[in-house]
Amino acid sequence: MSKSGSLAQVCADNPGAFLGTADAQAEGELDGADHAKINRALAELGYAVVAEELPESDYDGPSRLPSHVQQPSWWRRFFGIF
Repeated sequence: MSKSGSLAQVCADNPGAFLGTADAQAEGELDGADHAKINRALAELGYAVVAEELPESDYDGPSRLPSHVQQPSWWRRFFGIF
């Protein structure tokens, strides 16, 4: 769940353990029916589900991240720690 807004990410393991939910399903680590149930439940609660691979892309908007973070990612912006 995002710390700001109604975003959620579904992962079969820790974020980044797989290339995405399709990869996790192909390896038998995420059941497709379970994934669909989770997505439905999150949608019913008002969450927008973000693909696992999307948050790792660069975020170029304003942020208050520590100076040692060279290029923040969407993950750090919406799910990580400031």
